[in-house]
Amino acid sequence: MLAKLRPESDDLSLCFDPTSPTIGAFDDGQALFEDGKPSELTQGVLKFCEDFEQAAARTGQFVRDLTEMDLLMDGEVTIQTPLSDQPFVYRGFRMVNEEKLRDMRGDQLRKINQNGLLPLIHAHLFSLQLMREIFEGQVSQGKGPIAVPAAPVPADA
Repeated sequence: MLAKLRPESDDLSLCFDPTSPTIGAFDDGQALFEDGKPSELTQGVLKFCEDFEQAAARTGQFVRDLTEMDLLMDGEVTIQTPLSDQPFVYRGFRMVNEEKLRDMRGDQLRKINQNGLLPLIHAHLFSLQLMREIFEGQVSQGKGPIAVPAAPVPADA
């Protein structure tokens, strides 16, 4: 992972867990350094981490822009499956409010289209529509959450 080693600096350093059993002096495997320089493997890991940091920064800016435009709302998704009488309910995330998006003024829509936000918003909305399909696919492969049986109803109720 990349981490700041000094709070006063924005410089990031590639860090690893020195206690990991996969890192050490071994006869086989790939070297992290060759001739005192990062190996091709290490350079690839560094590039991946840098790309990840840049994507995280862009995502953070995207969320700040959506918040500033007041387009986000608390999200909730309910998924009913044949495996459980009770639906699975997911909360605790934010999502684009489609009604507010539809009600935006033309000049606002033009601005978010020109700065590249509109395609990202549509991708977000499309991914929300796929949540149920992905969940059902995971459940059919036995990779979904375990169904919690409904509490038994007392006989004298």
